[in-house]
Parts: sequence; structure tokens; C-alpha cells
Amino acid sequence: MVEAQGVGLGQGQPQNRCQCRRYPLHLHQGYLRREPRKGYFLGPKLIRLGFKAYEELSLPALARPHLEALRDATKETVHLAVLDGKEVVYIDKVPGKRELLLASQIGSRFPAQSTALGKALLAFLPEERWPMAFTPGLKRTPNTLSDFARFREELLATRARGYALDLEENEPGVRCVAAPILNGRGEPVAAVSVSTAAVYLDEERLPEVAAEVVKTAQRISRELGG
Repeated sequence: MVEAQGVGLGQGQPQNRCQCRRYPLHLHQGYLRREPRKGYFLGPKLIRLGFKAYEELSLPALARPHLEALRDATKETVHLAVLDGKEVVYIDKVPGKRELLLASQIGSRFPAQSTALGKALLAFLPEERWPMAFTPGLKRTPNTLSDFARFREELLATRARGYALDLEENEPGVRCVAAPILNGRGEPVAAVSVSTAAVYLDEERLPEVAAEVVKTAQRISRELGG
């Protein structure tokens, strides 16, 4: 329990009328809670925001050794990404060991709909979130899932098998496998992927690489309490 006296909210702290008028709104929205004769405390929404900020700040450093181990095991490029609205944002990248350069960079954004990273994150969110991340008619490549019924089927399949696929749906000639990273509440906070040229990730090799990606995501999840 953290009392918010540091910002002038505790009992006995000086408060002007403007501040006092604002507190009922914060209480109603769940950012603060008040206990009689004790003062104001952080509410559930503010606590959740704090945990989310901590996870995002610490995640790249925490995940980095696992990303490098995955790169070493597969020799392929490894990405770490988070969901931001309809897009995934790369927050770390470990280049592969092949003579192959992928154009992705830390800070790059791509549609969640057409990426393995995005589908891995969405599949483990409540299904009502899926339409909000979908853009009808999106066609980054001929393989992009632009029909919602097919997109929904793919997310259900992703949820069932534990990993997502991008079979040249975001970029021609590039295939990816991704798995979600879960926090202590079982919520997806990020995803990890292996990306490479389609020739290096054929149908025979896919299950082997997917198993490595899933194990890596699970190891990072355990460090987050998942």
C-alpha cells in the first residue's frame, strides 16, 4: 500500500480548492482511492500503469541474453516487439549469423495483422480486441490476411499451438515465427520472433524453430513472473 503524500494528497498536507475538486474525478476513474481518516492512496488503474511502465523499461535488458541465445541456436535474426494499437514496435533486434540483412530496425513499426509478432500478441488478448487491430483489405503482400474471418481463424490456431506464423505476409521472401511473452497476470506484454529468408524456414524446419521460439518466450515470461 503506497500513500500518495509525496504529491500532497495525504491527510495533513496543504491542499487548495482546485486540487480538492480534482480528486473526486480521479477517485471515480480508479486512479486514486480514499480511506477515511487516512488519506489518499494509489488506485488500481495507477498501479497497473506503473507495472506496465516498469515491464516496458526493463524488458529489453532482461530479455537480451535470451534473444542472443535464440539467435545462436537458430543462426537467424531475432526480434522483440510490443503492441501499440494496430501496430507492433520493435524494441530490440539481434542480427542473425547468415549473410542476410533484414531491413528491420529498433523502433520500426509494422501492422500487427501481417506480422507473426502482432498475431502472437493479439491471439492471447481477449477476442473482442481482434477487430480493433484489423484493417480490412490490407495487402502488404499477396499472402496478407485481409479477410477478417480468415484472420480470426489464424489467431485461434495461433492460440491453440502457442506460436504465430508470418508466411511472407508482411514482406515478400521473408518468413517469421513468434511467441508471446506473458507477465505474472498471464497477459501478453511483448513477443519474440525469428525472421529469415523463406528458403531457410521451409515447412520441414518450421516446427524446430517454433519450438526454440516458444521456449525462449517462456523463459522470459518466467523472469517476469509469468
